[in-house]
Amino acid sequence: MKQVLPFILISAVVGALLYFLQDDYEGPFDPDHRSDASDAYWDAVLFVEREGDEAEIGFRLSPAEDSEFEPDSIDMLEVFVDSSNVSFYFQDLEMDSFEDELIHREACSVCSSASQIEARMLVNWREEGETRSSQYQFSLMLEE
Repeated sequence: MKQVLPFILISAVVGALLYFLQDDYEGPFDPDHRSDASDAYWDAVLFVEREGDEAEIGFRLSPAEDSEFEPDSIDMLEVFVDSSNVSFYFQDLEMDSFEDELIHREACSVCSSASQIEARMLVNWREEGETRSSQYQFSLMLEE
C-alpha cells in the first residue's frame, strides 16, 4: 500500500490542477452564416450556427471603433430582432457595465427549413440618463 499511495496522491493533485486551471476560451467568433451592419454607435452581427439538425440564431453587438459614447456608461440595454420567420429579444435593465461585446443565442426551429432570413434589429440603450436607439437591417442567406 505504501508503494501505491504516492501514485494516488500525485493523480489527485494533477486531476485537481487540470480541473481548476482549465481555460474557458471559446475560440474565435466564426458562425456558419452571418450578416453585418454598423453605424456610429454599434457594430452588429446577426448569425445562424448549425450543429447537426439543430440551429441557433443570435446576434453579436459591440461598440463601434470610433463610437460616440462610452460603453462603460451604459446602464440599460434592449435588443429586439424581428423577421417574418423568427423574433426574439434581449433585455438587461440593470446593467452594471457593458463588456467588450454581447453575444446572445436562441434556438431556431425555422432556420433548418428557411433559405433566407430578412430581419430588423432595434437596439435601445440608456447612458447617463439619456435614452438612445439604433436600427439595423440584415439579410442572411442560409443555403449551403
